[in-house]
Amino acid sequence: MSSTRLSTDTTPQTREVVILDSAEIARRGASSIADLLATVAGLDAQTRGPFGTQVDLGMDGATYSQVVILVDGMRVNDPQTDHHTLNLPLTPADLDRVEILHGAASSVHGADAVGGVINLVPRAASGVRLDVATRRIDDIDGGDAGTGSDINLRIGTGNERRGVTLSAGRLRSDGYRETTDADEDRLFLLGHSDLGGGRLSVQAGWQDKGFGARDFYAPFPSREWTTAHLAGARYERRVGTTMATSRVYVRRHTDRFVLIESDPSVYENNHTSWMGGGEAHVRRAMAGGQVAAGAEWTREEIDSSNLGEHTRNRWGGFAEYGTTRGAWQINAGLRADHHQEAGWEAAPTVSIGRRLNDRSRAYATIARAYRAPSFTEFYYTDPNNVGNPDLAAERSWQYEIGASTLVAQTQWQGAIFLRQEQDLVDYVRATDTPPWVAQNLGEMQTLGVRVSGARQFGPVDTQIGYTFVDKEQTLASGLQSKYVFSHPRHQANVRLRHALPAQITADWSVQARERIAPLDDYARVDLLVRRPVPWGELRLRATNLFDDHYEEILGVPLPGRWFGVEASLNL
Repeated sequence: MSSTRLSTDTTPQTREVVILDSAEIARRGASSIADLLATVAGLDAQTRGPFGTQVDLGMDGATYSQVVILVDGMRVNDPQTDHHTLNLPLTPADLDRVEILHGAASSVHGADAVGGVINLVPRAASGVRLDVATRRIDDIDGGDAGTGSDINLRIGTGNERRGVTLSAGRLRSDGYRETTDADEDRLFLLGHSDLGGGRLSVQAGWQDKGFGARDFYAPFPSREWTTAHLAGARYERRVGTTMATSRVYVRRHTDRFVLIESDPSVYENNHTSWMGGGEAHVRRAMAGGQVAAGAEWTREEIDSSNLGEHTRNRWGGFAEYGTTRGAWQINAGLRADHHQEAGWEAAPTVSIGRRLNDRSRAYATIARAYRAPSFTEFYYTDPNNVGNPDLAAERSWQYEIGASTLVAQTQWQGAIFLRQEQDLVDYVRATDTPPWVAQNLGEMQTLGVRVSGARQFGPVDTQIGYTFVDKEQTLASGLQSKYVFSHPRHQANVRLRHALPAQITADWSVQARERIAPLDDYARVDLLVRRPVPWGELRLRATNLFDDHYEEILGVPLPGRWFGVEASLNL
């Protein structure tokens, strides 16, 4: 579980953790990991193109650099820039579940876990499944409509003791205006085996992507090519009453960017980054509860035509204790990390939960988090963006109270949180006057409310989510901030599912955003219609059904209405 290293079988949760299992993932019918996460209350997937071309994933008002992303517990955050963190060789259909922890979690996961943690857990497949999709996207500049396709093949074999799953896919898109086309190839391998009285799990993946990056960073017809490799292994073994877990992992990422596609000599950047490490911890019953303790080491490197060559190490130790006393659940943790650039950081957390009755529970949490600046924030320089090697690490405290209850056949879950931050890092400039310069912004305070509910209204299955975030403005008059204030002030998600004749099911999705940044408000409506067939499932998709014009990143318009025809075949 992403929120703790304790066993949740014996130590109940004292934090808000949203879990999407494989059935719920399939129900939401998302075409990319980013689209799936955007359906969850509090998660803000700011995209620069469809199908997960490039995504900045924020959470509860925290920036995309303040969220930790895991693949089956393996950290995959990119040390160059978190613009690339969701460059993953996975689709929603590859996932067994998604675990979403809201709030500070540096006591468990160390650096960057300011707004929350998302753990993507791949699924071991059985048999052969082929997913195919074709798409038609209107050109928002009035040109000919573009087309696209996506194909993914999953092959799985084995049993509970040992097995292997291979997933391979290819995506192609003409785009929705000039220089917005995209090509992506991906491969992912998942395996497990009983070994030496324990269990070994391995995973490895590769993604190669090229895409038009028009207006992504500057108003030019740019192009970018990225390649991501990741691999990891976990071994678990019970020794008496102690469960021992060890893990190793590595991620390599390359990034080539040209400012003008037709003339790369004008401006070009090439970056190669590495992130790898290892972790070991033990867990056992002790002192009327459960204790987990261990250590982790991480090394990050970059070799860049712009940033230069840099290496940094981070290592630390952690401990957690959880217990249940009657209707009360208590969890406390402490982690200390030594970061090569930030020095020592301590991250304590205390969470208390109480079962109020069979239908209700409440909790309260106090937690500290920190984030070290990325290599880009330290060292990158171009005419529009200037890094700062003297940046200090971000530090924050988060206070949260929440509850869940069943009222009138509606399952409600809600929370109020306050995050107090110091030395928040962002790019700042005089209004409309380049360059953007990386700076520590001083103290900042974020207040938020998060509510979600689910109910069956006769034949209609309904899910709603709402998040309000108010961030204290601390910039001096005449200054602009690039990322910190780009989150939605109001965010709402509504999902409806109902049956139609002939075994057809319709899934409606509404995503509404009102941002603090100078972006227009919007409400996007999507529709997915599906029907089971003897060999699998057929689907018709309409995204942005009412052709709303909107942006998630200032200056990067997103597609208008587009349609898709899809099929899943069990071979």
